[in-house]
Amino acid sequence: MRRLAITRRQVPLDIVDDYLAMWDALRERVITAGGRAWIFRGSGHQDRFIEFIEWSDEIAAPLSLESVADAAAELDMFAVPTSTDEWEEPRDLAG
Repeated sequence: MRRLAITRRQVPLDIVDDYLAMWDALRERVITAGGRAWIFRGSGHQDRFIEFIEWSDEIAAPLSLESVADAAAELDMFAVPTSTDEWEEPRDLAG
């Protein structure tokens, strides 16, 4: 089964470059852990971002691994999330 963590953030424009660098470091750790990660920016709101971290049950949840959790915690302290949700693929579609 696939799982997805979705985080939304509003990031002041004067710190966006630092935020994106920190996101890239988190993304690299997620990929190293066997997951996938994407980020999107609001087309009408340049200070709004949505982040996706995906993994399957075949690997440990990336956010539960110390190196990934540390990078995520650092990012959360730097740019506080406005929301975070975890989603899972419906069992009847998993396969």
